[in-house]
Amino acid sequence: MYTGALPAVSNRETWSLSVTVTDDTGAAVDLTGSVVTIGVREPESLQPKVTYTSGDGKLVIATPATSGVFALNADLDPSLFPPAMYEVGVIIRLASGVKRTLIVATLPVMDGVVTSS
Repeated sequence: MYTGALPAVSNRETWSLSVTVTDDTGAAVDLTGSVVTIGVREPESLQPKVTYTSGDGKLVIATPATSGVFALNADLDPSLFPPAMYEVGVIIRLASGVKRTLIVATLPVMDGVVTSS
């Protein structure tokens, strides 16, 4: 499990996150039939502000799933994400039913100043 800080992101851009899931030997985990969920919340909050689930169009498991890669590309809304430090959790449910927490981290969100047209 990764714990720490994710790179800062602007609240006026697409937040991109790519993760390769590996086992204890460093080999890619086959994500065929897996479900990945990412939640973002304010510190000390019990409920995420947003949740992304693989297959929702923003969070996808790469092809081939045997590569162990999933990626998120989600536009951040400044009204939903004012500049602050947020908490991010990533969990995966493998096809076998086993659940693993992959990431528990902080995400600094900065004011992007300019809104694109």
